[in-house]
Amino acid sequence: MKSLKIILSQSQEVYANLALEEYLVLRSIEDILLFYINTDAVVIGKHQNPWKEVDLSSSSKIKDAHTVARRLSGGGTVFQDIGNINFSFIRNKNQDFVNFREHIEPISNALASMGIPNEISLRNDIFVKNHKVSGNAEHVNSKVKRILHHGTLLYDSNIVKLNGSIKPKKKLDIRTHAVDSVRSPVINIREVKDLGSTTEFLNALIQQLHQYLDIRSIEKLLPEEVAEVSSLVNSKYSTWDWNFGHTPQFSFITGDGTEMRVRKAHVTDCLETKWIGKRFDEVLYDQ
Repeated sequence: MKSLKIILSQSQEVYANLALEEYLVLRSIEDILLFYINTDAVVIGKHQNPWKEVDLSSSSKIKDAHTVARRLSGGGTVFQDIGNINFSFIRNKNQDFVNFREHIEPISNALASMGIPNEISLRNDIFVKNHKVSGNAEHVNSKVKRILHHGTLLYDSNIVKLNGSIKPKKKLDIRTHAVDSVRSPVINIREVKDLGSTTEFLNALIQQLHQYLDIRSIEKLLPEEVAEVSSLVNSKYSTWDWNFGHTPQFSFITGDGTEMRVRKAHVTDCLETKWIGKRFDEVLYDQ
């Protein structure tokens, strides 16, 4: 792997950090390893259905429920909070675009050097004591020949909130080809080895990564200071159209057996014509 620059995001806002990833893919020409930490949010894969993946039952209004954010890559749903670290390799590539292990191995090796034995699963997750601590996903932009590989590291996350947020309390009768998450038992790294606060753990991880990566510099960045990132937050990442409206087409069967077809999270076909054209969340919570 070529030399790269580490960027530490100074924001804990999920939409800002997801927008920063896209900005660095499209506008930068450098190889970068980005680290960021978000406050509570449920982040779904680009091709997922939030009503199948997220517990949205806590409120009759989406905006009062969990913060839901859709990322640029595929893969499954993850819960994030200030006890979870996100890492993102953003690199130039002309070939071998999808190569999970070359990005996971430096992280895995650094953890091992810190006294945290681990293994990489066949699904490209990192496991500690047979429990998942890191899930990974990739996005390829063949037009600009750049890749985004990002993953999570559960260090001191709220496991109760995690388990309660990423699985709906009430299973809806949804028929879809959207990608389903694969659930695994999870554990916090801090339960295995306490290396201080999440920030202290991140600093120790970066120190160990110098053994496995050619790191030329470490810089801090406040995403909100980059005009194009702020524009992406407002036009895409914080919008209902992206986080819910981008859901792949699906069908929903109501409790009384009525079927409705939903496209871009709006009802397009239903015998109950009063629902046609309405947003799916409005229909759902009026049931």
